[in-house]
Amino acid sequence: MVYATLVDRATLVHELKESLKNTNNQLDLERMSSTAKDNIIKTLEEIIINLGHDPKDPKGVRALMKKKDDDIAALKKRLRLPPTEHPQTAELVQEKEAEDTFDLLMQMNQRVI
Repeated sequence: MVYATLVDRATLVHELKESLKNTNNQLDLERMSSTAKDNIIKTLEEIIINLGHDPKDPKGVRALMKKKDDDIAALKKRLRLPPTEHPQTAELVQEKEAEDTFDLLMQMNQRVI
């Protein structure tokens, strides 16, 4: 009885640690994303100020298109980061497996009958 309680508590502690780790990873990624967005905004503001506000200016349009392409490349590179796992994903997978097992058992029972 005591052992089962200890195992339950240890499992809960492990799940909470993993959840906290995933949350910290997500916060780090969001901080990096926010910093990158701030840098992009500052760069675009500098381009607009340096080249003027005329949208028909070919130099300004080219500079903005180059910056846009660079931003898209940076986003593609960032997508290659390892994805973080949502804390409830494991629970959902377990529930789905239990449902699938139950369905399989019901089918086998129908065959036997």
